[in-house]
Amino acid sequence: MKTGFKYIMLLVSISIFSSCTKDFLTLTPKDQLTDANFFQTEKDAQAALTGVYGQLQPNETYGVSIDAADIEWAMSGDLYEMDGAAARIEIHSLNLPSSNTKIRDLYSQTYIGVSRANLTISSVSKMEGLNEDVKAKIVAQAKFLRAIYYYRLVNYFGGVPLVLEALDASSNMEIPRASAADVWAQVEKDLNEAIAVLPPKWQGNDLGRVTKGAALGFLAKTYLWQQKWTEAVRVSEEINALGIYNILPNFRDVFLETNEGNAEMLFATQFRGGNDGEGSNIVYRTAPRGAPAAFTGSGAWSNFVPQTHWVQAFEKDQNGRIKDDRYWRAIIGPGEPHQDMAAFVMPASVPAGWSKSGYILTKYWQKATIGNSGVNAPVLRYAEVVLNYAEALNEVGRSQDAMIQVNRIRTRAKLDPKPLTLSKPAVLDAIFYERRMEFIWESAGAFSDLNRRGRFLDFIRDNRPNYQTLDVANKPWLQTKPILLPIPREAWERNRALEQNPGYTF
Repeated sequence: MKTGFKYIMLLVSISIFSSCTKDFLTLTPKDQLTDANFFQTEKDAQAALTGVYGQLQPNETYGVSIDAADIEWAMSGDLYEMDGAAARIEIHSLNLPSSNTKIRDLYSQTYIGVSRANLTISSVSKMEGLNEDVKAKIVAQAKFLRAIYYYRLVNYFGGVPLVLEALDASSNMEIPRASAADVWAQVEKDLNEAIAVLPPKWQGNDLGRVTKGAALGFLAKTYLWQQKWTEAVRVSEEINALGIYNILPNFRDVFLETNEGNAEMLFATQFRGGNDGEGSNIVYRTAPRGAPAAFTGSGAWSNFVPQTHWVQAFEKDQNGRIKDDRYWRAIIGPGEPHQDMAAFVMPASVPAGWSKSGYILTKYWQKATIGNSGVNAPVLRYAEVVLNYAEALNEVGRSQDAMIQVNRIRTRAKLDPKPLTLSKPAVLDAIFYERRMEFIWESAGAFSDLNRRGRFLDFIRDNRPNYQTLDVANKPWLQTKPILLPIPREAWERNRALEQNPGYTF
């Protein structure tokens, strides 16, 4: 779908947090597209759906910057943020004020995705003369996207306003928070309804659209959050039964722009390189600032770099050399060549401006990029499906089967298998170790997974070298289970029906 991801300027941008005035929204321009005159043809319906997909692209939603880097991996402490932005420092230090602009933007941009999905679902469902199969598939895709936008919101904020209809200027914008249980129930409902319609695969120009497997994968994640272990096992086995997905032999191949749509990627945010608004700045954020332009292209910021203590967590051989193939496929350190550009070698003494730790992640930096990058952002990989399945198996008393799944991940990493006879707690530890080493700078494996199992505080105590400076005991917002982010102050200023999460103030 790379050719189709254009942000469309319709009323799909109306959200419950719109800054537009009611007077403005009551106008009915005769020379512009509106929701009243737009949904006439299949082309219109597909364009609206493209707008829902398009809202995956911002850094604030599923663009692997604010979500995967700032929140997931910098909060857990395994990524270091180099540019020192105040809002990022607040998140990394776990201060989390309701005025934080990164959290505000994540909240509001995700709700824009919800509003676009709502308008598409409502309007396309009412269209007459549209092929019923086409209509059903468009609505199913929009329901999946609404589900993962709400998944993101309930994951980070707990119960949130549950809006399922397109809103207009006459709508009541003072909408109280639903319970977390109600939001999770709606996520389940949307995913199950999508699963009933979505195809296992798409072809041609439709590659990149959501599939049945992706919806099943998010349903399994939804069940894990609610500790519905038996259901998570069942859904994981349904994914396996599709016979479509597998763990690629080469870890690096999973992320290559030249290998998109591979058998390990269930769903990814689609990008297209260039300057037409369809690209990502992920290469700029990855490549080391100050490195030669021949290898970095038109920009290099090294916003986020792996922390030294994360690198030290890799398993090593008897000579102290890292054994784990994931390191050699996705990281470069002092004196080491780039995996795809052998002429680039990190200096033996890495300049502090390149990387504070001396290491650079190369999952997304694959070549010099002029303009924005076309590398897709992983949202759900089969490796995560496997570890989710292992976690659920362990909880239903099938720990040996769980370790078989864990060892599939270890085999690809060229590590020795772990015993199948580990205790239930040891199996869970093994699963979380593989999450940590597998998914750095992806939306899985760090804060959210640790948080849903109540492991986050123990993890940062044991692994963050600056733990004592975090003053965790005096931050009441970190004492809740699960830990929640604050409802942003600006959201409350627009919707005074909102209540704040425990430990925070507006």
